[in-house]
Amino acid sequence: MESARLLTIAQTAELLNCSAGFVRKRIALTEANQPGGWPKGIFVNLQPNGAKSLYRINQDALEVYLKGGEEEAKVEESVACAV
Repeated sequence: MESARLLTIAQTAELLNCSAGFVRKRIALTEANQPGGWPKGIFVNLQPNGAKSLYRINQDALEVYLKGGEEEAKVEESVACAV
């Protein structure tokens, strides 16, 4: 991954216009294998064996994931209207 396209948690929160806690929660849900998290390909832990985790979010992968989610929502809405 290009380091220029890796965002910190704070930068990701600013990009998504949400809190840093929201971003941390998505990562925590994924790490705990619980629903509501992001796919593992979106973020990387740069210190997997360290005392503290150092997560970075791949901006390109996040944008693709979010665009894919919006398209799915549009399909579900059109199906609901047709029924």
